[in-house]
Amino acid sequence: MAHLDLTYIKENVSDDPDFIGQLLDVFLLGLEQDVPVLEQAVISVDHDAIRKASHKVKSGFRSLGMTQMTAFLQGLEDMGKDEKPSSEIREKFEAFLSLLPEVKSEIASYQP
Repeated sequence: MAHLDLTYIKENVSDDPDFIGQLLDVFLLGLEQDVPVLEQAVISVDHDAIRKASHKVKSGFRSLGMTQMTAFLQGLEDMGKDEKPSSEIREKFEAFLSLLPEVKSEIASYQP
């Protein structure tokens, strides 16, 4: 899997397959709630909101060992902090969004 690192989860969180399934469900629910908040911050070019929302979304990816997605979100967080131009932020956010279907597909394929 390109994004979901089950070895990381098993070594750092739990090796209980049912718990991992529940953890992934909670993660997906968080994405459904938090990504639209981040998207709205990007649309409105609210740098502080971009920083805060990116940080929140990043935490879930980091806790599951998804380093590429964590790096994207760290980049967005930094762009919000540094008040980068909206075009740069939009480009980074769209790249992040383009990877989300892969992440969701990998999670959906998890079989306890």
